[in-house]
Amino acid sequence: MGDGEGGIKAHKQNNIRQVLNLIREHETAAVAELAPKSRLSKTTVKKMIDLLVCLGLVQSAGKGLSTDEGGKKPELFRFNPAYGYVISIHVTPEAILAAASDLSWGLSQFRKTPVGLKRDLESILALLAGEIRRILGAKASGREKLLGVVVALPGLADSSRGISIYSPHYHDWGRNVPFLDLLRERVEELAAVPLFVDCVNRYQAFAERVKGVAVGVKNFMIIDAITVGLGAGIFLHGELMRGHQSLSGEIGHMTVNPVDGPRCNCGNHGCFEAMVSANRLRALADDARMNGEQSLLFQNGKMEDFDIARVCELSGQGDKLCRRLIDDVARWFAVGLGNIILTNDPELIVIQGQYVKAGECFLKHVREGLRRIGLPDVEKTVRIEFSALGEERGVIGGAAVVISDFFAKRLSFKEKE
Repeated sequence: MGDGEGGIKAHKQNNIRQVLNLIREHETAAVAELAPKSRLSKTTVKKMIDLLVCLGLVQSAGKGLSTDEGGKKPELFRFNPAYGYVISIHVTPEAILAAASDLSWGLSQFRKTPVGLKRDLESILALLAGEIRRILGAKASGREKLLGVVVALPGLADSSRGISIYSPHYHDWGRNVPFLDLLRERVEELAAVPLFVDCVNRYQAFAERVKGVAVGVKNFMIIDAITVGLGAGIFLHGELMRGHQSLSGEIGHMTVNPVDGPRCNCGNHGCFEAMVSANRLRALADDARMNGEQSLLFQNGKMEDFDIARVCELSGQGDKLCRRLIDDVARWFAVGLGNIILTNDPELIVIQGQYVKAGECFLKHVREGLRRIGLPDVEKTVRIEFSALGEERGVIGGAAVVISDFFAKRLSFKEKE
């Protein structure tokens, strides 16, 4: 995979990498476009492209259009995303999501496997091993082009040590589990393959950075609110934040209502995630139903499925209970976001998870709440947007981290023989 310097000096390695990265940023590119951007001569750029083509990293993309003055049509080049691949896995509280990703984050062999009742560590590791072997077997190149395997975990994880610190959704795992070592022991095919692990929210932030609404944004954060939790992934000055103890992003357990907030899964009361959870809203709606309050949420005096999007829709239609529920959750969302804005001052906050389906009406309530709290006299220019990525975002982000590591740290170039 391009290992070894092969006689190419460091400064030339950097120049080749620069040209490659420029090609990766464009669908197609010509030498005449790349030369001024790289500050290299056309002759030098062409030689580097020839090397990259020979290595399989770049391929010809045909001819471009002539200039207004006429002349020879330029040859176009594009990055070859099939140069290698990554196996990316997301362990959710309910299922295992696994896929192969090419080097442009295109997924194949995607599969979602319910965890079921067997949630112990050994059972989960067996599921992961099975998914890894399934994907390896489906790839014609097998291990030859495999650049790494990555696992996104719920809860706290330390990427530098390859451990699961603690998962509130998998209590039986225990603490400080050497996750990557255990996985490597169970899949002999991974003996020499780089392995990666981290908290899924960090990978989901990476997904927004490469393929979502945060492309080109250096200071942003994602907030992922699922049915059973809430967490964040934070980028500051273009760098992913992890913190001293890998606690960065655990905003779901920031206390926002210590007086009468509900008990959280962590044991605390009034955590951010507990105050904005769908379970809490459902409980409030149930209380209203038991007290005889009327709402279109109830059919024949019963409430079957509780859906955030439905609550927001009925709120817009004038349903008083639904309006009160949306006002309540938006208020607590604003309190949590207000604290985050004053701490990190992001340019963009991307909301992922269950509240995406609530639509623009929910964002409107949150923005109104933000204007009233946390330095109300200071205009807050932070953008708050919904993610356009689906449940595969953790898989995409995990692959993106491995791909970034490969191009930044592991890829080197050898001269043509």
